[in-house]
Amino acid sequence: MSVTKSRRIAGWTLITLLVISIVICLALFLGGSTVDAAGNKAYNLTDLFLYWAYFLICITLVATIVFSIVGFLKGFKHNPRKAWVGLGALIALILILVITYAVGSANIESIGGKVNEDFQKYTTAGWLKTTDMVIFTSYVLLLLNIVAIVWGAFSKIGSNKKSK
Repeated sequence: MSVTKSRRIAGWTLITLLVISIVICLALFLGGSTVDAAGNKAYNLTDLFLYWAYFLICITLVATIVFSIVGFLKGFKHNPRKAWVGLGALIALILILVITYAVGSANIESIGGKVNEDFQKYTTAGWLKTTDMVIFTSYVLLLLNIVAIVWGAFSKIGSNKKSK
């Protein structure tokens, strides 16, 4: 597949997912809501919104794993050492996901406040731990990106001094 064709497919996929996401967000807020006796507002399409968010997260994780494996297999032919480093990154990601899932809380009291009946179906231990996993993994990956940016900037400065 040519580079332009793969870029075109990736671009259209991104646009499609963005449009669907915008439509689902608008549907969530414009699709109506109810207020229970405690004064909590419950949107009618909350479950659709949550399922879409988890779908996007799953697609991202699957794509990351598949592309990492394909990159490892292709890279192993050309530079085995570099391929093992890439596989190490995939293993580190999986390890981060497992650790952040284990650290996540399944305690409903950690949410705080009163919850309505519609919210109760999303407060199972699995959903609470999965939500924490996604949030904590985002924090870890953001921190790793910042460290990589700083490290890259300083390593570039160091390599410029050596080349002079």
